[in-house]
Amino acid sequence: MKNRAELEELISIYALGALDGEELQEAEGLLASSPEAQELFREYQDVTSYLPYASKGLMPDPALRRRIVDEILAAREYPTEEAPPPFWKRFQQLGLTLGGAVAVGLILFLFISNQSLNQKLGVENTRISELGEKITDQESIINSLKSVIAEKESEIGDLKQVYANLDELTEFLEDPNVVVIQLSNMHSNPDAGGGVLWDKDDNEALFYCLDLQNAPEGKTYQWWVKADGVHKSIAVFKVDGKGSSVIRLKSLSDLGEIEKYSVTLETAGGADQPTGKMYFAGDHRGSSL
Repeated sequence: MKNRAELEELISIYALGALDGEELQEAEGLLASSPEAQELFREYQDVTSYLPYASKGLMPDPALRRRIVDEILAAREYPTEEAPPPFWKRFQQLGLTLGGAVAVGLILFLFISNQSLNQKLGVENTRISELGEKITDQESIINSLKSVIAEKESEIGDLKQVYANLDELTEFLEDPNVVVIQLSNMHSNPDAGGGVLWDKDDNEALFYCLDLQNAPEGKTYQWWVKADGVHKSIAVFKVDGKGSSVIRLKSLSDLGEIEKYSVTLETAGGADQPTGKMYFAGDHRGSSL
């Protein structure tokens, strides 16, 4: 028959779920037959029932728990003349009561829980890093696609402008009353060409140019009409991706007596009078300068 101290120690460890083998059988036997053991078990069970809440459901590995308890039990010595102190009294030299002993158990569980959470946090950080890299790759692909789409939209815009220009040219050329005034090429690009289509009945004109290079940075092309001895600016313009441009002048009546047409390269925004390099020039009646 166990004395009070041995009974308290055995039942307290049983309440923690740390017994197995013969000791487990012994404790279960005492609980089945001893009211004193049953009362002690209820007391310890009230305390240990709070452990799962402190550890949020994380319990130590059974093998680790068994090893810790074995080391504790292996270190105990039973005096031949004096019974060993109860389980919780071993902590009294540290100023601990039974609640303090349970707190030590809580610290053990919290330490194990912290290690597990740190491992999970490391895994999640790795996953987040991998997802970040994938997102960066996807953003790079999306930006590349946006760039390609912008280029294609620009090409489509140029083609639409070319077709619009062709439509206007076709409309003028189909009119038998239109006079074609070919302008002389006055610059170094032999492939470029320009002219004016003059509708004598409606007294309107259409200027066109083909294969003309883009104006240099800070420069613009400017179309002029010389009427009554004075140069008058009709429009400043740019060429499309094909080097073409079409400018329609609805009425020539307000300009006076037209003598010549010309195209010059001027400072961006245009000039009051032609001062830049001459690109095209021609007489209103069709004779070249």
